[in-house]
Amino acid sequence: MTLPKLNSTEWAEEVRFFVDSNQAGRVKRAKKYGMLVSSYERRMRERGIHSGVKEHTVVVESESEPIVNLPPIKLREYRKQKAKRGDEEEAGLHIGDGHGGKLTPSFDDDVYRTRMDAVFDSTLTIVTLHRNMYPINRLRIFDTGDNTQGENPYQGSVVGSVSMGARDQTTKLVFPALVKLISSLKQEFVEVIFEGFPGNHGFTKATPETSREDLRLYDLLKAYFHNTRGVTINVHETFGDIIEVMGFKFFCAHLDGIQSYSGIPLFAIKRRLDAWFIQFGGFDYALGGHFHFRVGGYEMSSKYEFSMVSTLVSDDEWALKKLGISSHPSQNIFGVHPEKGMTWRYPLNVI
Repeated sequence: MTLPKLNSTEWAEEVRFFVDSNQAGRVKRAKKYGMLVSSYERRMRERGIHSGVKEHTVVVESESEPIVNLPPIKLREYRKQKAKRGDEEEAGLHIGDGHGGKLTPSFDDDVYRTRMDAVFDSTLTIVTLHRNMYPINRLRIFDTGDNTQGENPYQGSVVGSVSMGARDQTTKLVFPALVKLISSLKQEFVEVIFEGFPGNHGFTKATPETSREDLRLYDLLKAYFHNTRGVTINVHETFGDIIEVMGFKFFCAHLDGIQSYSGIPLFAIKRRLDAWFIQFGGFDYALGGHFHFRVGGYEMSSKYEFSMVSTLVSDDEWALKKLGISSHPSQNIFGVHPEKGMTWRYPLNVI
């Protein structure tokens, strides 16, 4: 089902319901139309209708089952756009360093969920703008790791600085948030491809490489979406790998192996990327994270460009003490043209 036509009797009834309804009512209404509640609310806002509800009610569907048993979601299929003018492009969403479960004066679990929702809203705003010029049917999500804070005290996870243990951070907080994000995005694209790379949280020198907490998260996502048409979850267990997009090579890594002694180590990053450029047989773009600082399209050399994602955390004491900067919460989005490569770049500000 779709929303009623404008200026119809059914539309007038829909407007009255939306304005007077609470969150639980809108969840049921969204299911009636085969949508997620975030998509239903966004479509109503796009038509100029805003809810009169001031209080946000959290709806818990079931407390008896573990959170990992998320119910399957029936996703609405997005109709592929045909090129009327301009060449089709692919959108790239670069996320990472969300640090779900971390606590600061301005960041907790509820703020994390809100900022993840803001990533979806901002992505659709920018993609809708560019779709007025050319089709964008595929979205590739590059996740460069550290989605959870973990529980290692040597990585800042001391008592009072995290809301729960590492397992619960993954299964009860970050996994449901990413399922919601990917499912919502799939209803706005023909295909969503998720490329997951591990960060350093959960890993120490005495533990196996596979102890990185992100890998547990990616395995859960792969199991959840394994039968979902149009959604592909790729898990990269190595520190870095090359992903080909529209014929261009993107090298992705978390960059935690690069030491920082005074601020953002851009020169150290360049030296390491130059070495990896040779070892991996060349690439056109490099994507990284770890340092909680946004870099967009920095020309490291005449051969490749470098972009780095920031973080979702505000009042980030680690960045302030280690790097001398106060992180500005954001993620990155860009477009890729089949002949010109990366064309447009935007920060997705989440506050």
